[in-house]
Amino acid sequence: MIDTFTELVGHTLGLHPDGFRMLAAGQVPAWWGVLIALLAALSQGVGHAFILFVNRVSPLRFVLSLVVEAILLVVGFLFWALSTWLVARLAFAVPVRPSAVVLALGVAHAPQLLAFLGALPYLGVPWLTLLSLWTAIAFVVALVEVAGLGAWQAFMALLGGWLVMLLLQRRAGQPLMRLGRGLLNRAAGVQLVRDRRALRALSASGPSGRPPR
Repeated sequence: MIDTFTELVGHTLGLHPDGFRMLAAGQVPAWWGVLIALLAALSQGVGHAFILFVNRVSPLRFVLSLVVEAILLVVGFLFWALSTWLVARLAFAVPVRPSAVVLALGVAHAPQLLAFLGALPYLGVPWLTLLSLWTAIAFVVALVEVAGLGAWQAFMALLGGWLVMLLLQRRAGQPLMRLGRGLLNRAAGVQLVRDRRALRALSASGPSGRPPR
């Protein structure tokens, strides 16, 4: 199983057709997609660890915060997968199972396993942008395999699903986003500072939180 898992991740990172054919052949269980998405979310959390360090979060709460952030990212991932499935069903009348779309999107998150490198100075934003494009391409190819869509249809389903998720976040999702931020603050044990200027000021301050003299 481990060999198959690593083979799948390797093929996906290389955008190799064999990896995506494994999805179409039913060789990969749907929960693997969620597992890859969870590992990718943990990698993204490590990339954001600087925020936790600057906010002086204790080691135990540091780990807890990473876990909570990863879970919240996986919830967002599931919303994206289900909204993409909805667009594929309504726009293209494709009888694809929701679990197949979850698997496709989860496997497509394999490049995000490298998201922790986004913490490197000067490399962060360009690297994360590259990973997002990499993930989008992998998702299109995976949708072609699992849903039988054409490449253009798969791209439109991906884009439509993302827009639906964004609309939900801006409308009904606001209370959920506030809940997520509250959970992160509870896990960290402090009111997390995220603004760049505030982070620089906090980083320059002493252990007591006051600027050094």
